Amino acid sequence: MIKELTIEDKNRFLYLGSLIKSGFGNTNDLRRILESESQYIVGYYESDKLVGFLYYSKSFDTIDIIDIVVDEPCRGRGIATELIKHVVNNYGDINTLFLEVNEKNRSAIRAYEKNGFEVISRRKKYYGRDDALIMKRDV
Repeated sequence: MIKELTIEDKNRFLYLGSLIKSGFGNTNDLRRILESESQYIVGYYESDKLVGFLYYSKSFDTIDIIDIVVDEPCRGRGIATELIKHVVNNYGDINTLFLEVNEKNRSAIRAYEKNGFEVISRRKKYYGRDDALIMKRDV
């Protein structure tokens, strides 16, 4: 089931976030996200347990995916695809989605390409020594 996170999801949110960024909890405050008027977060739940989330911002006809993560034992089952579809299907006025990904994260890049994203730009050394790939998907 996909639904918006609540403050009760804080511990799982922080755990999942730690899978993609060290110090995730230092820079991401779930309460602030939930109270924002331009940032949103939806989660994928199995048996009422948060196993993945998509954190994004919406501006006019564009969505910027900030973070997307799926718990390690649940990867490869299409959860990220379902989260992306959910966001696209809930905004009829969206024309474009953007995201950035570490050039070395080949599994994420493949998943994004399967979901219609293509590389449009590169940020040199954005992740320390690694470049960030900027990806775009038209809706």
